[in-house]
Amino acid sequence: MAKKTVKKATKPATKKAPSKANPKGPSVAEAIHRLDAAFTKAVSAKDSQGLVSAFYALDAVLMPPNQPAIVGREGIRAALQGMMDAGVTGLKLETIEVGSAGDLAWERGKYTLSISPPGGTPIQDVGKSLVVFRRQPNGSWRAIVDMYSSDQPAQ
Repeated sequence: MAKKTVKKATKPATKKAPSKANPKGPSVAEAIHRLDAAFTKAVSAKDSQGLVSAFYALDAVLMPPNQPAIVGREGIRAALQGMMDAGVTGLKLETIEVGSAGDLAWERGKYTLSISPPGGTPIQDVGKSLVVFRRQPNGSWRAIVDMYSSDQPAQ
């Protein structure tokens, strides 16, 4: 008598989707909060070059109070380095609102800037800011317009 071969039933192979924590990357708000954290860290380190390359788009515009707009990364870097050299010791940013539409996003916030000018009395400036961001071709976000002004009365 011939032996019968019995096939064991096997479970069909199931395909497991690759694990992706967040396939699209961080949300707009998360990306902006990360940029803010890197910005304040670079200010504390007095690293204007790192700050500008990580935060601003190539064609960005900085609109500081009581002076003309500054266009382009190199001009922005020079202006921020000048502030750092004048005694900036710290910066605190507080986000009030973040919004987005397509490849544009904005952040409305408050800032506290601490300055200890060489040989001068320490100053603390409190104010508000509005930053407009644009999604870059690589998916990252960079500031294209950065505007801030003091809440202090004009002197």
